[in-house]
Amino acid sequence: MVWVGCWVMAFAVPATITAEESQNSEGDDEDVEIIYHELNGDETLGTVALEYEVNVTELKKWNELESLYEANGVEPLEVRIDKETSNSTSPRPVVHVVRRGDTFEDIARQYGVRISQVRRWNQNVDPRRLQIGQQLHLHVPGADGHPVSWGRANSGRLFNGISMECSPGLTVRNESRSYGTQRTIDMLQAAAADVQERWPDAPELVVGSLSLRQGGPMRPHRSHQSGRDADLTYYHRGNVELPDFRDMSAETFDAVKNWHFFKTLIDTGEVQFIFVDYELQAILYEYARSIGYTESDLEELLQYPRGRRGAGGIIRHARGHQNHFHIRFECGDLDQNCQ
Repeated sequence: MVWVGCWVMAFAVPATITAEESQNSEGDDEDVEIIYHELNGDETLGTVALEYEVNVTELKKWNELESLYEANGVEPLEVRIDKETSNSTSPRPVVHVVRRGDTFEDIARQYGVRISQVRRWNQNVDPRRLQIGQQLHLHVPGADGHPVSWGRANSGRLFNGISMECSPGLTVRNESRSYGTQRTIDMLQAAAADVQERWPDAPELVVGSLSLRQGGPMRPHRSHQSGRDADLTYYHRGNVELPDFRDMSAETFDAVKNWHFFKTLIDTGEVQFIFVDYELQAILYEYARSIGYTESDLEELLQYPRGRRGAGGIIRHARGHQNHFHIRFECGDLDQNCQ
């Protein structure tokens, strides 16, 4: 197993449009709304990032913070919202200018679409007689540069994926398998930062697989194809730093931190499922009951105690999840054909 470590760089991969159209600026001040947020109660930098759906590392930069723990000394916090983010659910049209040697197959692979789609969008074009300079019309997700989760988690693609980088509370295991939508990256980093602020001695979670750079099948997983899935280690009791995935038991599973991490993300309304071994769910259930949750409260949150095949619960059993949990986020406003 290849360990890449924390020198992973984060960057977006814009869809190719044309040479001229690809020269886009990063955005003017007019495209950014600045909000000033007063920290109150039990808030942390991580929860503020989740509330405004921004990246916690960027939030630190905007407020010139060197660490998470300086946030309480900065009042108010500056939050920058990108007003250019589109809520369109339709693929944007782009034009491909045919170059020497281009084929429909090459063009489909370049834009991450099917050959049959290229043919359907260009019915008056003979694929055997492409001419240099000829224009083909394509309907490509993410043509505006925004990350897009396309299709199902087990039969989808990822456009303009972001490579996750190490951040407070998270260590990335393998750069080539850690691409996701910006939204997936932001929420995981914010939740981990929140745990770090509340428990400064908490170990870093190891981030395993998200998706490949362009999504699609990634062995040995059946899902992880569209940038909305992520595998991470559990928090180990005693703040033990894990080098990689490790089976958990009642003696090693940190119910307090794991429950807080899961519940923080579930409360955003953006989590579809979290796959956790059934025996570990029992530990979470008993802990939640001990801090005041009722059986009724937990019906929507946990599959336990309805059996490994029981219906319901955001936190559900799946084989192979005793040494890590698998989280899947809901489709976002920018995601297309997403299920």
